[in-house]
Amino acid sequence: MHKGQMPAGPGFVRTEAAPLGGIASLGAAALLAGVILLGVPAIFRIMLEVPAFAALSPATMESAFTLVTFGLLALVAFGAIRLCRIPVPLGRRAPVMAATGLGLGVVGLAVSLALCAIAGTARQGMSAPEGVGLLLLETALIVVQSGAEEYYFRGWLQKDLERRWGPWPALGAAAPLFAALHFVAAASEPLTFVTMLLGGLLFGLVYMKSGSFLLPWALHFGWNWAEELLFGLYPNPGSGTFGTLVNIDLEGSTWWGGGAEGLNASLSSVVVLVALLAATLAWPGAQGDAAPGFRKSPAPG
Repeated sequence: MHKGQMPAGPGFVRTEAAPLGGIASLGAAALLAGVILLGVPAIFRIMLEVPAFAALSPATMESAFTLVTFGLLALVAFGAIRLCRIPVPLGRRAPVMAATGLGLGVVGLAVSLALCAIAGTARQGMSAPEGVGLLLLETALIVVQSGAEEYYFRGWLQKDLERRWGPWPALGAAAPLFAALHFVAAASEPLTFVTMLLGGLLFGLVYMKSGSFLLPWALHFGWNWAEELLFGLYPNPGSGTFGTLVNIDLEGSTWWGGGAEGLNASLSSVVVLVALLAATLAWPGAQGDAAPGFRKSPAPG
């Protein structure tokens, strides 16, 4: 779409398009994220050959890896957002949006775990080493990770495509890329791709409906935080470098989280994500707000 205003249905006009074409943005987002998500681990593997680096504590090494990987994602997104002049709205009632997203993420993950428990795949794991400092550090890292991913895929890519193609095509393009890059970087189970796709659709739809970047960010953070630090479900079995509040392992049927990819490859997550998507679709959205990427045209007269 060329720069300028074009009709986009009764009562709405598209806002000014970003300088890059939609296909170019999609391709650039895929290429740059792929380079980062595959290149940073390769560099760290090489650095492990350096004795001084290999002697670092696991917490220090994982912190550095997270900050480099997702710091680069956020930096690329920031540059693209500035270049394309894309707004990243926090929305009205920002604290409410953040609290709502956090609650939905934690409750959604807990319901997914409960379904696994009903299916008989959840059990109490061995106690995991923990400390307040490590838990707070991992919490901060999950804030960075979830925020960088949302900033990249929703703040930049989806928003840019919305201004060119409209909200639904943009959502349909950004969510599969979000899932594909996660799958290529750290997964092998086909069901993991499905849950990542549903997650990408959910985060993107929440952003469309609310007009607030905080809501999908907090939802993403809440889900990941509950999975890793509240219940210790990732990695599965065992617990991560930073410990966990409650350590639960999933075993048995891989369909119900018993494999190495845990809830990411479970039917329970599919059920919960589909339910959240249905609820979001039924939500009318913020009253008085046009869909992201559009604005109401002036009333005649």
